Amino acid sequence: MSRTARTRVDPEVRPRRRPVLVWIAYALGILAAAVLVLSALFSAGGYFGSNDTVVNVSPLALAFWGGLVLVAAGTWLWRKRRSRR
Repeated sequence: MSRTARTRVDPEVRPRRRPVLVWIAYALGILAAAVLVLSALFSAGGYFGSNDTVVNVSPLALAFWGGLVLVAAGTWLWRKRRSRR
């Protein structure tokens, strides 16, 4: 009769950690989304709260912050699709 344990202890399985660049992309995406939302709310408050306020939108800023949001969303979708396989 053997004196070994019936259940073997599996080697320690380490969960995969997210790379630092993924965390940076997520953080910048959240920051960009907050900037876009707060800017839209601030502009809407000035536009609707006053009769003589003109709202100027910078296409460069819109492209920059929107691009950061798209990078973060794309990273999230890419990682989600990769994890399903």
